[in-house]
Amino acid sequence: MKFERFVVGMLESNSYIIYDEHTLDTFVIDPGDESQTLFKYIEKNALRVKAIILTHYHYDHIGAVDDIKKKYNCPVYIHKKDALGLKTPEINHSIGGYRKPVAITADKLVSDGDQIQAGEVILEVIHTPGHTHGSMCLKVKNENIIFTGDTIFDDDLGRTDLEDGSEDEMKRSIVNKIAKWADDIVIYPGHADHATMAYVRKKNIEFLSMLK
Repeated sequence: MKFERFVVGMLESNSYIIYDEHTLDTFVIDPGDESQTLFKYIEKNALRVKAIILTHYHYDHIGAVDDIKKKYNCPVYIHKKDALGLKTPEINHSIGGYRKPVAITADKLVSDGDQIQAGEVILEVIHTPGHTHGSMCLKVKNENIIFTGDTIFDDDLGRTDLEDGSEDEMKRSIVNKIAKWADDIVIYPGHADHATMAYVRKKNIEFLSMLK
């Protein structure tokens, strides 16, 4: 497996292109903007886009979805509890969008524990509500890598004061799931840099506060 991070849009969201280096079957996670940048990498490496996967529905993570879906005719995956927000522009644009909102209908709705496969790369869905009701993380099977969207970052947590946010849900996600991840797990969030869970346990004050 190989993957590349792209920092896109005014809010500098992380978009990830993940692929099986043998079959070139590819996932695009959270294509937030700048579709031409993503197209350039995909075409340069002759990748075959099999799916777009969204960790949640907020506008800064979905801006290039429509372009990619049209170009590669690939399905869009999202957690079932975020499906409504994805196809309701006034909701997914409510946190201050910088481009015209577009209604997007997901093709595949997933739940906790589901697996999504492209080539030999398998992503396991971990439902982590809090930032939105349907926020999810994606663990690479047989790897110590988890893509966390806006649930948890290297030094803080995702906001819970936006549409569909819940501090109570975030606390349950942290205590019941994320706190159980091993120190050598590396998180790749929706903004900012990656970090090990060992680093998170030392530096992430919001994470530590939730545990108390």
